[in-house]
Amino acid sequence: MRWVLLTPLLLGACVHRYTRVEEPSVAATREVDVWTHGERLRLHGFTMLRDSVTGIPLESPLACDDCRIGVPLRQVDSLVVDHEISGLRVVGGVLLFVYALARLP
Repeated sequence: MRWVLLTPLLLGACVHRYTRVEEPSVAATREVDVWTHGERLRLHGFTMLRDSVTGIPLESPLACDDCRIGVPLRQVDSLVVDHEISGLRVVGGVLLFVYALARLP
C-alpha cells in the first residue's frame, strides 16, 4: 500500500520537462533560461535577434527597458523555455488514476 502512495510522488518529480526549439517565439510574460558559460540567466521579455538574445531579468519588472541585458549568440550554450504543463496537474491526474486502480475489485 505504501508503494501505491509513493508512486505518484516519484512520478511527479520527473514530469517537469523542457521543449527544445531552434528559434523560440516566446510571449513576453514567459520565462526563458539562457545558459552561458555554465551560468543560468532567468529572463522574461525575451527577444532573439540575428546575433544575440536579449531579455529582462526576472527580478526586474517587465516594463523596465533599462534593465534589459543581451548575450551574444556565440556565448549562449542553450535556451530553455519553460513548458506550459503544470506538474501539479500531472501529479493530480496520476493520483486520480492510482485511486481508481485501488478501487477496482
